[in-house]
Amino acid sequence: MNRLFVIGLALVFAGFFIMAVAPLLQAQNAQVATAGCVFLLFVPICFGAGQPQLMSAAVLATAIILAVLFLLSVLFFRRPT
Repeated sequence: MNRLFVIGLALVFAGFFIMAVAPLLQAQNAQVATAGCVFLLFVPICFGAGQPQLMSAAVLATAIILAVLFLLSVLFFRRPT
């Protein structure tokens, strides 16, 4: 099996596991003032912040991470000429 396929599948299962366990670990008085979710094809990237001012920083951090991952994928997976 392709190594990248196995890594991707493991990440998908890890994400589902985290989503299943997170409600069980929630604190009694947990509050989220702001939340957002960005979808990259079929991959959701969700975040929450206690203060509304942190929402723009979270969106900016998500955009930067996605741009870096895109550049890395272009550099590593382009065909040699």
